[in-house]
Amino acid sequence: MSRPIPASDYVEHFDPDLPHHRAWLLAVLEQLVAHEPQALEEGGTLRRLWTARQQRASAAPPPSAAPPASKPSRGNPLSVPWFAQLDSATDQARRMCFSSSCAMLLAFLRPGVLTGSNGDDQYLARVRHLGVADGEQRTSGDTTDAAAQIRALASYGIQARFTNQASFSTLEQQIAAGIPVPCGYLHRGPVSSPAGGGHWLIVVGITPTHLIVHDPLGEADLVNGTTLGGTARFCRYSRKNFSRRWMVEGEGSGWAVLAELS
Repeated sequence: MSRPIPASDYVEHFDPDLPHHRAWLLAVLEQLVAHEPQALEEGGTLRRLWTARQQRASAAPPPSAAPPASKPSRGNPLSVPWFAQLDSATDQARRMCFSSSCAMLLAFLRPGVLTGSNGDDQYLARVRHLGVADGEQRTSGDTTDAAAQIRALASYGIQARFTNQASFSTLEQQIAAGIPVPCGYLHRGPVSSPAGGGHWLIVVGITPTHLIVHDPLGEADLVNGTTLGGTARFCRYSRKNFSRRWMVEGEGSGWAVLAELS
């Protein structure tokens, strides 16, 4: 006759998360209820062992959480939606490059908050509605106002800041972190003497020799300072020519909006 296994062994190794252990317990309880109901009474061996086991389990510290999985790289270039400023239904089409570029940043970091091919119009409406606090006055929230852009992005939950001290190293860090970068540069005049009121695009990728950009106005001719037009998605702008238009005051003087991942 085989030696019976003590009930304490079963209880000690019982794991309620395992289906076959739960099935075993139900079978045991059915047998006890049918043949030895006294075993489940207060003071009984099984009841005492089971209670002790439960108390030890509740007193034990919870297992340490596994470290969060690292976020996968979003790629280089990043898969950023493109908005064209010239198809705007507003009267701001010729001057809303800043808003269109920030709208592309928003659409990438918060997918779904802007809808349709004119999502940048929706974003522009937010910029113009919020305005910017300035003492006791409040501006109209013009599309060209950097503070208005930062305020609008914050209203969607995007923490960002404007800087006029960006460099290619800044862009490399942001792209590596999975964050595209709106940049403002002088897009008119020859590359040897850039001029104009300025234009904004968004950098979505970077290589040792080129920036990869979405340009809401259309592809630029960086050498001559003209706009070629077209659907300017994933255009390659040389670092050499872009730097002279972007960092016009020397290394580390580029205009950019730098967002953070929440």
